[in-house]
Amino acid sequence: MRPSYAEHMQTGEFQAAASALASRTDRVCIMCAESDPAYCHRSFISDWLAAQGRRVVHLLDVGKQREHPARLL
Repeated sequence: MRPSYAEHMQTGEFQAAASALASRTDRVCIMCAESDPAYCHRSFISDWLAAQGRRVVHLLDVGKQREHPARLL
């Protein structure tokens, strides 16, 4: 059985890769075919980035964006 995405995020593999990516640049862009981040794996990654003190802004449409809500993990 495959672990859920949230379970995968608890692994050392995810932690190392996400930390390495976040430390390489001030800006990271994650793209997906799902238009609403609330229904996408991006929300998990956004929560993780926000918990690391990173600002997360969702680009929803031309000229439309939304700040990611801060949540406790």
